Amino acid sequence: MKTAILSLLGLAVVATGLACGHGGYLPGTTIPATQTNREILDTIEQYRARLIERNVEGLLLLASDKYFEDGGTPQPGDDYGYSGLAAILGSRLQRVQSIRYDVQYRSIKIGGDGRAEVEAFLNGAFELQSEAGERYRRVNDFHRFVLERSTGGGSAKWKFLSGM
Repeated sequence: MKTAILSLLGLAVVATGLACGHGGYLPGTTIPATQTNREILDTIEQYRARLIERNVEGLLLLASDKYFEDGGTPQPGDDYGYSGLAAILGSRLQRVQSIRYDVQYRSIKIGGDGRAEVEAFLNGAFELQSEAGERYRRVNDFHRFVLERSTGGGSAKWKFLSGM
């Protein structure tokens, strides 16, 4: 009888642990809770915070010197690298009056080359100052951030290759 009760009690403890076992994923996601995944998402959260603060210098510290955007078009005229990123961030963030920017993380894939691709859904709103007065713009779309581990400066950090 005592053995049966102890067995049932043991099963109840295991079942409760499995039912509450959210520790396997990062909060609010279905992304496995690994140290690497935490570091990657922490970097994107730093980006999000610096974007809201309109901190251009802080944003540039998160970008790799190999940063590159192709503009999403086949024309090379809208492509830019790290120096272009600095110019674009400076001019665009200067016009922003207010910003709300939320990121919902969908997945992280780390390739054999060490690059991490983060699929996310962006939900945000911007109030822009323009010649025609203030304008509001919403962003609700899927997005891909690409990062790589950088070992410069004596410590390994994740840096953006694209997607900022």
